[in-house]
Amino acid sequence: MIMDYCERGISEEMVQVHIGLQFEDEPDSLYVAELAVGDDGYVTEWKLFFNGFDCKYTFRPDEIEALIDYAGEHGIVIQALKSS
Repeated sequence: MIMDYCERGISEEMVQVHIGLQFEDEPDSLYVAELAVGDDGYVTEWKLFFNGFDCKYTFRPDEIEALIDYAGEHGIVIQALKSS
């Protein structure tokens, strides 16, 4: 994944982190990862959007780690969802 921006905002009382990205095998397609973050800093929902549509994508563990690291580089500290 190639990430090019990261921003944090609040929508409907929920903290959201948006990360713009491209997949290396689709260099002409721009995606947005939308992470819903709880008050404790744990991501409660991971979504991937293309042209405003939910891709119903399941992020792989290495992708989750890369997104968390990228957000951290931009001063946004988040963690993967707690195991149940």
